[in-house]
This record gives sequence, structure tokens and C-alpha cells, in this order.
Amino acid sequence: MDKQQTTSLSYLVRLWATGAGHQQVWRASLEDAQSGERRGFANLEQLFVFLMEQTEQSGDPPDAQSTAEPAPTGSPIS
Repeated sequence: MDKQQTTSLSYLVRLWATGAGHQQVWRASLEDAQSGERRGFANLEQLFVFLMEQTEQSGDPPDAQSTAEPAPTGSPIS
């Protein structure tokens, strides 16, 4: 990835739950919108690590004046 030219990244993310009850695990797949390359993730932590690595490679972090709101917390929707 070229640090100088990357200002946005586009992915299609698919999430699904496997297992039941306390054994439920969220899986994910991610498809690069430009290249069509797909990656699979056994859990959400792996997905988040990948996304953090991609955004760290793309340059400086966004400034603190971002208008984005934090993601809600709580139980996943079933």
C-alpha cells in the first residue's frame, strides 16, 4: 500500500455467528472493493487487527476533531 496516495479504504464486510449460547463466535470475511481480494477471519479480533494494520500503513491517524461517533457497546443483535 502506498502511504502517500491512500486516503480511503473500501471493503465489503460480512459477519455471521457460529455456535450457540455462550459458545457463539462471530466470524467475518472482508472483500477489497477495488481488487476483489477476500480475506477470512475466525473472530472479530482478527478482523480489527487487520483493519488497524491497514490504517496504520495508510499514514497519519485522523485528527482529534473527527465528527465520527463512537460505536455503541452492549450485546450483539441476535
